[in-house]
Amino acid sequence: MSQSDPQEIVLSAEIPIDPSDGDAFLQNSEIIGERFGKYLIVGELALGGMAEIFLAVQRGLEGVVKVVVLKRVLDQYSANPEFVRLFVEEARLAARLEHPNIVRTYEFGEVRGQYFTAMEYLPGEDLVKVLNKLVAAQKPMPHHIAAGIISQVCAGLHFAHQLTDTAGHPLNLVHRDVNPANIIVTYGGEVKIIDFGVAKTDANKTINNTIKGKIAYMSPEQLVARGVDARSDVFSTGIVLWELITRRPLFVRDTEAATVYALMNDPIPPPSRHRPDVPPELEAIVMRALSRTPADRYESAEEMGAALEAFLVGQPKYDGRVLARTMKEWFGSARAEAKRSISQARSLNRNISLVMKLRTDVKAELLEGLSGLASGSGEASSRFETEGRGSYRLAVFLPLLLLVGIAGALLYVFGSGAMSDAQSASEAQAQRAASLQLSSSPPGAVISIDGEPTGLRTPATLTGLAASEITVKLELPGYAAITERIELQPGETTSKELSLSAAAGRLLISELPDGAAIVVDGDEFVAGEAIVLPPGTHDVRVVVDGETVVEQQVETGGGDQRWSFDGDALVRVP
Repeated sequence: MSQSDPQEIVLSAEIPIDPSDGDAFLQNSEIIGERFGKYLIVGELALGGMAEIFLAVQRGLEGVVKVVVLKRVLDQYSANPEFVRLFVEEARLAARLEHPNIVRTYEFGEVRGQYFTAMEYLPGEDLVKVLNKLVAAQKPMPHHIAAGIISQVCAGLHFAHQLTDTAGHPLNLVHRDVNPANIIVTYGGEVKIIDFGVAKTDANKTINNTIKGKIAYMSPEQLVARGVDARSDVFSTGIVLWELITRRPLFVRDTEAATVYALMNDPIPPPSRHRPDVPPELEAIVMRALSRTPADRYESAEEMGAALEAFLVGQPKYDGRVLARTMKEWFGSARAEAKRSISQARSLNRNISLVMKLRTDVKAELLEGLSGLASGSGEASSRFETEGRGSYRLAVFLPLLLLVGIAGALLYVFGSGAMSDAQSASEAQAQRAASLQLSSSPPGAVISIDGEPTGLRTPATLTGLAASEITVKLELPGYAAITERIELQPGETTSKELSLSAAAGRLLISELPDGAAIVVDGDEFVAGEAIVLPPGTHDVRVVVDGETVVEQQVETGGGDQRWSFDGDALVRVP
């Protein structure tokens, strides 16, 4: 979705919450949720074939409220002893995977016959969302960012591959489902692997030995059910790296059979075929990881990670701060702050509501990703499939509920009477609510309402607003922020277009002789002073002992404009 496309969001009124009072929060919070043991479930994140995943909050010691992700076994599988045994084994294994690049597991337990695990909530986006964002924006992923992300994936995988039992014997753990949906990049610049649910050790067999994982990301030996080791995860990681570089699926085809054939037989094109600027060193790493014969690949994820780190030495700087800035650039600072606030249990009601209701563009991306954009030649879509299992994306919550039936879910949680009361209250509120159609010149400005970011850019339509006077703030890089009070009427839509002015810049002139003065557009300034000027052309004179030593016109824009005096003229400093 481009910046100029209209967007719509429904805002709910903020309900004050005091996170310091954990009991009061869980018992009396107006955040709608389901009590599940000591947790309050506030949103469904994903629904898989055997388990469902929720966003939840938990009251801890000293009234601390922690946000977690709950993975709960579906009812039909809770009665299956073999499945429960495997789920318990998975939970025990996950609890031991303490590594910065692997999602943390806090607890395993059972409530009313339903088994669950509680895991850390990751305030970020999975690589499916990242890839779809880049495709939609027609932007390539910088090579050093792709290499940096995958080097961290390799670090997490190597830790898992080297895990031993309490006697020190190798567990020979293999993830078996490395794919973009199972790699999260947080807004803090962390990279985390999730969903070791199909991981396999020598002592752990999946049910009926069936093939698990996402077919388009399997290694050839995994696909034909041969023995797999760490090099199988290396192959899958190589696929993800290839796709990050090229922004297109590698083996995905129109049918499952065609995907299997492509993975086993089709020539694997080098990334430079689709992106000519790929450095040869990076391409060599990708192609070695994608060798169909395990012996020709990297022996371990650690070896592949070391090769990527060596490549990064000659590239632009990569670290967590760089990745955090990049994520905010791709997804917006408002979305980043809302998700971080959720993870820190700050203003939960407001931020959960904000993130979950950023649904118009997310829903469009979801539908595009699922339908595909296949060409006449049968080439796979440049959009990446959005798969729910293992993905901790809050924004998918509402589209998923729409697919499974929000009415049934609410009836299950609250009962028919509560549903009827809530519906009546909602309808009454909707009749009183106001709407705002907001545009700007130029478009693409970030919108805040009463000091709170909405995550939207102009032009946008905001509905469900309280009928009152609100403060709207627009921000756009290179332009001065603008704030305006707008009166909204109940049940009416107010249209408003605001014009932004180019931001003022600062003129800084260095290397001036002692006693020099600067005259800009007739106004005198002291040498070394930062002179605030509107963008445009300005007449500048340098005066020494009452004599003009240089006079010229200078172009200024937003930000700092640095110039230097070389004795004869003013020279722009890059």
